[in-house]
Amino acid sequence: MMDTLTQEGWLPLLETRLLGRGENRCLDSTDSTNIQARRMALAGAPHGSLCLSETQSAGKGRLGRSWESPAGKGLWLSVIIRPRLKPEQAPLVTLCAAIAMARSVREAAGLEARIKWPNDLIYAGRKLCGILLEIGATVEEINYIIVGTGLNVYEGVYSPELKDRAAAIAEFTEPPERRRLLVSYLAALEDVLDRLETQGFRGIEEEYAALSCTIGSDVNVIGAQQFTGRAEAIDETGALLVRTGEGELCRVLAGDVSVRGVMGYV
Repeated sequence: MMDTLTQEGWLPLLETRLLGRGENRCLDSTDSTNIQARRMALAGAPHGSLCLSETQSAGKGRLGRSWESPAGKGLWLSVIIRPRLKPEQAPLVTLCAAIAMARSVREAAGLEARIKWPNDLIYAGRKLCGILLEIGATVEEINYIIVGTGLNVYEGVYSPELKDRAAAIAEFTEPPERRRLLVSYLAALEDVLDRLETQGFRGIEEEYAALSCTIGSDVNVIGAQQFTGRAEAIDETGALLVRTGEGELCRVLAGDVSVRGVMGYV
């Protein structure tokens, strides 16, 4: 059987209450699932609606980077959520997505992937998945959040020049069908979001810390100001707390910088 992502193939496998049960678009090709999902959200698509595509021509990662999305090689997906959260809590959703994808890769593929702060999924020191959030909100409330994910599944998914930093599930194990990765991810994301809504940051803090390969490591912070220090924790906003060699504890925001290990990408 071909590994396709038709709705008829994965909808019967869903175990969620709402995610994946709204207005869904399963496309052969698009510019960006995030762009399409934003249009859907602005048109009123309900919580849990999603857009996925076999390929993207203009996939994007964090900090304006491009994201390769060749046909049939990965899981290119954007989920629309309308969470019961305060606007200042919105950045925590990116941590939820990272936790959920780590669970999915573990459960469906058997790989113990880790999270490079804030939301890159890492295995064997290389990137399996990137996550990009787009938030529509006012000062008073969140209108929608688009949770975009790009998971590398099959070999040939990234350019040869990225082989030292990128990875695909198929390089380490027989990859599961992408529809199984999808339904596992949606179930995990719903669970983690529920905990964030009901318990706040403390509902996800322990699991995120356990999956993190950044916390407890020496890192380079690369942005307007560059410095090296030890990542000690994340705070209730999702910011990374890094202690410099001079003993100063710095609060690092994901939208401003890249964080890499002192010995390389991770």
